[in-house]
Amino acid sequence: MASVTDLQSNVDWRALLDALEQRDIDRAVAALNIDPAAWSEYSSTMTEVYAKAGASTAAQIRQAGIAEIGIRFRMTNPRAQEWIAQNVANKVVGFSSEQIQVARALIEAGYARGAHPHGIALDLAGRALGPGGLRAGGILGLDGPRAARLQAVVEGMRTADGVRSLVIEHADGNLSLRYRVNKATAQRIIRAYKADTHVPEADRLISERQYKNALLKDRANTIAETETGNAVMSARMEEWRQLVETQGISPANVIKTWRHRRGADKFHRPDHRAMSGHQVRGLDTPFEFPDGVAMQHAHDPAGGAKHVIRCGCDTEFRIDHGAGLK
Repeated sequence: MASVTDLQSNVDWRALLDALEQRDIDRAVAALNIDPAAWSEYSSTMTEVYAKAGASTAAQIRQAGIAEIGIRFRMTNPRAQEWIAQNVANKVVGFSSEQIQVARALIEAGYARGAHPHGIALDLAGRALGPGGLRAGGILGLDGPRAARLQAVVEGMRTADGVRSLVIEHADGNLSLRYRVNKATAQRIIRAYKADTHVPEADRLISERQYKNALLKDRANTIAETETGNAVMSARMEEWRQLVETQGISPANVIKTWRHRRGADKFHRPDHRAMSGHQVRGLDTPFEFPDGVAMQHAHDPAGGAKHVIRCGCDTEFRIDHGAGLK
């Protein structure tokens, strides 16, 4: 969320308008000043989460008496450094590239429908709320699918035909919308549909702001839950790898248990719930799912979006003391 505020406050508005009037898309995108540095707070937070999760795991290992005093999580380990590069540094570069693609697509779509340059600029960066430069609305901060939904709803509200395209009339006479929006926006659109007109501008601007905020909050929550889970579980796995390397423990004597947590019901996967309590022997032995996906632990990126987005599962690690270990 801090990154979105940073993006909106660093738009060169004058250069953006000039570039849009000249139909220079490259220069218009450049005027948005989209840069990986905008996600610096995200980068520092995720790095801290990874480091703390690894240190916490090391402390739990010591308390369990598995290793002697001196076991620590080493962020300087090449694998840990590689994780930071792939999951923090490369992630924010990806955020930046995605945002540029979203902006370019919106500009091209605006030109295609004959929109005024000023209108395109507002769709990109939002409207100023006051002299402090804070803006509301616009697609900055949204990924491609969410930006497309915002634009579809905002454009639809502008004309009677557009309103009709947003509404579904069912056989029983009930009305619903093609997109999930907040209650107030739905009421405005339904009211305009019944009157066979567009949504008044004042109402449309309020709905644009509300819908953008809802989409942005949903994306922020999705990123927070998904990436935090990845950081915590990856750090836990890395600390156990460091443990077996430094303490002479055989990886074959590590047992991993998949846990489906009670609080994960909202976004639970039936196959994850079925996996709960399942154990595998061997630090590098994966959990195998019916769809053929193999994951080293909960939140393992190898599972892809289907298995990791907003997953609430956990993985426990322990030593098999029945294997002759002290």
